[in-house]
Amino acid sequence: MIEIYESWDSIIHRIDGKPLRRGRGRCPLCESNTGFSVHEDRGFHCFACGAHGDKISFVQQLHNFNFKNGLRFFGLEAGRPPAPDPVVIRRQKIREGLRRWARTVGRELRFEHHVRERVIVRAQDRLSRDPEDSWAWNWLAWALPGQEAISNRLDMIEGTDEKQLEAYRQVRAT
Repeated sequence: MIEIYESWDSIIHRIDGKPLRRGRGRCPLCESNTGFSVHEDRGFHCFACGAHGDKISFVQQLHNFNFKNGLRFFGLEAGRPPAPDPVVIRRQKIREGLRRWARTVGRELRFEHHVRERVIVRAQDRLSRDPEDSWAWNWLAWALPGQEAISNRLDMIEGTDEKQLEAYRQVRAT
């Protein structure tokens, strides 16, 4: 598979198409207003005309090009690997690092959440037998206040890249 480092927004701009909003917009192939979407990893798809594929096949279908002319549209020659874009590679490395961080911190937070839940259950069990049990009240005083904060951080870490980045910045600030 040939990796094209040019973004979909740039490609749409080069063909004088209407700008995309959140990866969706007017299909340049059939001029339909609905159903056209792009994704950097998966390519494009138009639900109106059924066209789909990667960036090269998009240009081929749009301009009725063969494969070699589709490559030339992106400044590539058949048989030569494309030069990687350092900005795209840096973004990919940052995204991968952020996902690794989110997995590690998420695992730690899920474990802490589990421990606190177990402490709450045990404390409630002890309090059902003896409502004056000071140990059980101390356990609840420790376990309950942190549960909501842990749940909120877990939601952020398991969310989109933007939410993960926001969670990372909050952790770094503390």
